Formats: sequence, C-alpha cells, structure tokens
Amino acid sequence: MIFGFFGRKKEIHMIDDGLKRTGTFSAVVPDAVKLTLWRLAKDRGLLKDDSEAALHDLAGFLSYCILGQEDFEDFNGPEAAKEMLRRLEMVKIFEDGIDAEIVLLTLHAGLADETTAGRYSIETEDGLADAKSN
Repeated sequence: MIFGFFGRKKEIHMIDDGLKRTGTFSAVVPDAVKLTLWRLAKDRGLLKDDSEAALHDLAGFLSYCILGQEDFEDFNGPEAAKEMLRRLEMVKIFEDGIDAEIVLLTLHAGLADETTAGRYSIETEDGLADAKSN
C-alpha cells in the first residue's frame, strides 16, 4: 500500500528524494512506478542493510533511464553519467539484474528517454514482456 493511515510510505519518500537528487521531478514519475521500484528492491533483499542508500541508488538509475545521457550529465556531472551508462550497458550482459528490471519498468511506463528506449524494445511472448537489446 502506497498510502497508509499517516500518508505515504517512508520508502516512497526516499525514492522521491533520490529522484530529486539526480535531476528528475518526482511528480513526473507515477506512484505505481515508485512502488514497483520499492518492491523490486525489497524482493531482492536490497533494503536490509541501508535501505535509504539502496533506494537512492536505484532511483538514480531510474532517473538516468528517464532523463537520458545528456540531461543526466548536465545535472549530475560526467562521472556520474559515465557510471550510469556503464550500468545500462551491463543490462545487455546481465538481463536478470535489478537494473534490467528498471529499464523494463521505464519502458513499460512510457517514461524511458529515447536513448534508453532506442537501445531496448519490449517484446511480448506468451503473455510475458522482456527487454531485449537491439
């Protein structure tokens, strides 16, 4: 549940903060995408030690997929953009990692920048959607 009795989950606020820190207005990212990101991290056990750092990192990669290389670099600098590009390229090798799921999430939500979307397409087979590199 995104909204509890006292408002939004603290983890969703952490994702919002991670998006803002990396140049994406959190309002342009639907709550369903944020909740899915949180769920992916939780299911992979990434929130056990330092959930805030993990969610900020994942939100940063989500932000990169949304903004694209140039806009992300303008806000975060060339080194951070280079690291995110490396992570995006690794998705082609490790198709079952959380970064691959984030790419797929941005594609499904229609949020992916053309540089991200141009490298990947969504193919549906037997009711399952997969991100495939071109």
